Amino acid sequence: MKRYFPKGFTLLEVVITASILAAVATLAATLASTGFQNWDRNREQVESQESARTALTRISKLIREAQPADNGSYTIAAAAAQTITFYADADNDGGHEQVRLFLQGTQLKMGIIKPAGSPVSYPVGNETVQTLVSGIQNGGAPVFTYYDGNFTGTQAPLTLPITIQNVRLVHIALIIDADPTKIPTAITVETNMAFRNLKDNL
Repeated sequence: MKRYFPKGFTLLEVVITASILAAVATLAATLASTGFQNWDRNREQVESQESARTALTRISKLIREAQPADNGSYTIAAAAAQTITFYADADNDGGHEQVRLFLQGTQLKMGIIKPAGSPVSYPVGNETVQTLVSGIQNGGAPVFTYYDGNFTGTQAPLTLPITIQNVRLVHIALIIDADPTKIPTAITVETNMAFRNLKDNL
């Protein structure tokens, strides 16, 4: 009786099979890599947004509780589109520090100067600066806009240059995007903050 022995793979079949397996493996690796990159991107975006919300909560408290400086200077020292300077008890020590919020590149930073000497002064060289939020993409869009005591939520903000004695409320808007070249798209985190010490009809 004649026995049947199956033939082995030809060299061409081996090459084709190997090529298909390599292509499938490459595709799987690419998909996995893209998935991990998207996950990292989403995580970075969420972290940036959460740090922005945390910063706004802290800033809101400082602005609401702002007071005249320990040397008698007006509550607000300066107000512009990308920066604001005012006085508040930033470290809960009973004194009123000079607080400067400002946009530098893609970072919102806070500088604090403690009152010093007698008579009291706020030496610029003593300012300590920390980064509050990164990944800000405001560009030319203002971070800070200002309103007077007639604020209703619909009128236009005060025009630059700001007369600080007219300011009663600050609107802050941060356009957050950890990496503008990739999805997801930017999100704006914003809030209104009223100076309680200055408020009249707000």
